[in-house]
Amino acid sequence: MKSRNIFYGLIIIVFCLFSCKEHDSSREDATGKQFCLPDSLLKTITFDTLRSESLSSELALSGKITYNEDNVAKIFPLVSGQATDVRVSVGDYVEKGKVLAIISSSDMANYFNEYQSSKSELAIARKNLDITTAMKNGGISSDKDYVLAQGEYQKALSNYNKIREVLKIFGSSFSSADSAGSGYVIKSPVSGFIVEKNITAGKDIRPDDNSALFIISDLKDVWAVANVFETDIEKVKVGSVAEITTLSYPGITFSGKVDRVSNILDPETKVMSVKIRLENTDFKLKPGMFAHFVIRFPENKTMLAIKSTSIIFSNNKNYVLQYKGKCDIKEFEVTVFKTFDGNSFITGENLNTGDVMIARNGLFVFTALEQL
Repeated sequence: MKSRNIFYGLIIIVFCLFSCKEHDSSREDATGKQFCLPDSLLKTITFDTLRSESLSSELALSGKITYNEDNVAKIFPLVSGQATDVRVSVGDYVEKGKVLAIISSSDMANYFNEYQSSKSELAIARKNLDITTAMKNGGISSDKDYVLAQGEYQKALSNYNKIREVLKIFGSSFSSADSAGSGYVIKSPVSGFIVEKNITAGKDIRPDDNSALFIISDLKDVWAVANVFETDIEKVKVGSVAEITTLSYPGITFSGKVDRVSNILDPETKVMSVKIRLENTDFKLKPGMFAHFVIRFPENKTMLAIKSTSIIFSNNKNYVLQYKGKCDIKEFEVTVFKTFDGNSFITGENLNTGDVMIARNGLFVFTALEQL
């Protein structure tokens, strides 16, 4: 009797196990079939397509802002002398033609003396021509004398004009305060900002000096110069995308591309300089500013990529939601290899290029699926 009771008890347990398993299975299937995305939630959701892209990386560098050396006016002295009056400082804005400095020069004094002499000779030649013309008209002078007087006048006029133009080129002041004519006036050839100044009052000036007295730039475009260590040289190419931030504008990112890459390393610091050209029409970027650089470069590897907003983090794992229809949404666990510029490079099973994923507000859908 006892053995029969045990037998019937085992049958009941086995029946219960199979019944329970069947019940759970039907519940899971029913759950998967019954969940459909409500229209109200569908309106707030955006989608992204899984794609294969070259993996990109970033290189963080430091450097500074400088003026564009290809777009400047460099002013060198044409004569020797001593600076007597310097009227501008670094950072000043100057209009074209503004007087920057005046140099007292013996060369200019000599040119001025030649100018005064040529002026006197011209006056004498003119007077002689007038007299000869009057005598010719009165029948006293011959045509030959008139032609000679006219030739002397033209010669004196040509010499006078030549010396006067030389003085204009050299910037002579021609002012009543400079009776000796020794003033060499330096004027700005363009409008812009004084970015470098290598002249002070009392400084001796030599025309064979290789240093420019003034460097003027309009600063409408500038260079961001970064220092690249030897180990990272291969990662930076002309045309590489770069983003620059400064201490002065922490919330603003300036974008540009690598314009020049040096072929020579600094012998002391062992770094290579790269230059990024940046538009600066609002003059926010100023030469001398410290800058932080992020230069992007591609790697020789492709991976599945999707918008970073598609990644859902839950219980220390990352998931994505595959969308095939309102009632056909599946979740997949993925590994995020890298997040870059708003995109995430991922790996995961059963995911393929072209799969449509929920890219926004997927957390609501994920939560609903988890609660079924």
